[in-house]
Amino acid sequence: MRAEKPGIAQYLLLFVPSLIYGAAVRLRLFLYAAGVLRKKKLPCRVISVGNLTAGGSGKTPLAMHIAGILKKNGKRPVIVSRGYKGSARRISAVSDGKTVLMGPDEAGDEPYLMASRLVDVPIVIGADRFRAGLFAIEKFSPDCVLLDDGFQHMRLERDLNILLVDSDAGLGNGHLLPMGILREPVSGIGRASLIMLKGSDLKPPDALRIKETGLPLMGFDYKPSMLYDISEKKPLNPAMFKGKKVFAFAGTANPEAFFKTIKKLGATLTGSLSFPDHHKYTDSDMERIKAASKESRLAITTEKDAVKLNGLQHSGISIFALAVDVVVNDEDRLTKLILGV
Repeated sequence: MRAEKPGIAQYLLLFVPSLIYGAAVRLRLFLYAAGVLRKKKLPCRVISVGNLTAGGSGKTPLAMHIAGILKKNGKRPVIVSRGYKGSARRISAVSDGKTVLMGPDEAGDEPYLMASRLVDVPIVIGADRFRAGLFAIEKFSPDCVLLDDGFQHMRLERDLNILLVDSDAGLGNGHLLPMGILREPVSGIGRASLIMLKGSDLKPPDALRIKETGLPLMGFDYKPSMLYDISEKKPLNPAMFKGKKVFAFAGTANPEAFFKTIKKLGATLTGSLSFPDHHKYTDSDMERIKAASKESRLAITTEKDAVKLNGLQHSGISIFALAVDVVVNDEDRLTKLILGV
């Protein structure tokens, strides 16, 4: 959802923190540009997927999609992620490509999801992407390291720097955190090799700013690919919800986008609950969900949320998870850029 312009009271409360944050970000960018802080290079191809704004823009699904492209073309990718909200403090392998080695609480929900979905693609987590990349190379001998949410990780050089922009949020209100949604000044777009737009309804000011960069631009979106009962893990056709009454809940950066997806499946949404992004669910949350979904007794959530429901009591309600795949409007062009040909 597009960030709203802050009111006067909110402006006064957020201006100083935003100013301090902006000064720190600009200093860091300057130190890298001046060579005071030096970048490191891994001995293999590095592709980064990231964004300028806080919140979701499709980074993890697109990272998985790119990993799939690399595998189809005979490459040996490893995905390196920060492991946001996970309890692990050391560089670790979430998956060796065959076995999932860590749970979502330890690894973080997104690395765990990638480890669960991807076959023959190891997943490594670590705050220092360069050291995590060295760890990945030593353990798995990849020919490509793929960074999930790596745009601001300046320390590691990359061969392809993919910047994602969500058409709903755009570039926000133009302010840095916490007054706006920008992680860094909009001028950071210049570091990108390629801009990928999620959705299609980018508003004119942001569309013009992106067009002015002259960078390659392509679009992508989500396509519901699989539905499964979280208890049985049995794959089902998402079309089974057409005409049915369902309740939806999500703990993502943009839950409204997920709720719209449910409606597009032809389901009648009886209600919804939104939780903070990367929310850790509790039995109390499950009681809220069961009470709110009593009209349908059918609930649907995102695949990212579903991985955090294991062990919670949800008797009396059937909960389904919806998996999505990425659809790119110019797959051949993206493939060539990814392979560097």
